[in-house]
Amino acid sequence: MCKIRSVIVLITYFWFVVMAKNSSKDAIGFPEVEENPLIANKQNRVPVFIPSMCPENELFYPGDQRDDWICDCRPGNLYHPNSDACWPAYQRGPCAYSEYLILPTDTVIPICKKNPCIIDTMVPWKGNCQKLGSTVACGVDKFPTEALWVNATSLNIECLQINTEYRFNIDYFYEKNVTCCPGCKRYVQNKCP
Repeated sequence: MCKIRSVIVLITYFWFVVMAKNSSKDAIGFPEVEENPLIANKQNRVPVFIPSMCPENELFYPGDQRDDWICDCRPGNLYHPNSDACWPAYQRGPCAYSEYLILPTDTVIPICKKNPCIIDTMVPWKGNCQKLGSTVACGVDKFPTEALWVNATSLNIECLQINTEYRFNIDYFYEKNVTCCPGCKRYVQNKCP
């Protein structure tokens, strides 16, 4: 009788361990501050970053139905149909060496273009090659600090204010008419709300 009880306890223990391991895979999600909160869906749900749910460079965006969610490109990333993946703008991504991925103004499909700076993550800025993310390119004496990065709305390279204060707050200034980021899957497939 004691052996049967021990076996039952052992089986129950292993069942709980297996269930806990499988359910913890997607248990944590992080709200994304770089997304525009003014485009939240009807239930005021905003995009979240859940590593196990979406491929690299994508966020989990809410749809209009309660259980409707879709993976789509993070702001500042471009959907490349040939590779069926999202890649950071002005970086190599699926392109050949010394090229970077850009979105021309006359199309919704990104293209590979020769990078005049040759090295990945280096971009032309005011006549010189500067590294994306550099604060030196924008002036080290500025406050609040700015870094050279891709503007998620316009997809242009700009000096953007570094946002360290508002990680879990919704006090931002955004353009109200933006419904989804240029270059994302929904934009390419003409499915922006």
